[in-house]
Amino acid sequence: MADAADILSPQAEQALADRLRGYRETKETAIVVATVPSLKGETIEITARRMFADGGIGSADTHRGLLVLVAPNERKARIEVGCGLETVVTNAAAKQVLDETMLPRFRERAFDAGVRAGVEALITRIDTAKVAPGPVSPYCVKIMKDAA
Repeated sequence: MADAADILSPQAEQALADRLRGYRETKETAIVVATVPSLKGETIEITARRMFADGGIGSADTHRGLLVLVAPNERKARIEVGCGLETVVTNAAAKQVLDETMLPRFRERAFDAGVRAGVEALITRIDTAKVAPGPVSPYCVKIMKDAA
């Protein structure tokens, strides 16, 4: 949890940090929420991929991790999905969580509610998935094979 853009209340930030820590410990899946005051000229996609890789989100064995990145000043948000969750949180599913759950709340400046609802939607999706988590893309299949 890193609210560098300072858009979350201290109470919401603490509750979210506790929820994510508990989820990581019980489900062995890392969800990280980060906000940035500026993308510094980069696209949200590049920033998210860099932050995901630099942060080592998810274990090296399973790659079960998600990054929820919010750049409020540029009005951008992205969910970056680790290779171990590609089958569970597809690009379409991540976009749906953003478009239907998070962004409507962000438009009302309800960042606490938007982030909380988005995280809960992602957790529900992971916990109720009817497919096994794992890689799909050739890139991720190679990463997972190399890690084994």
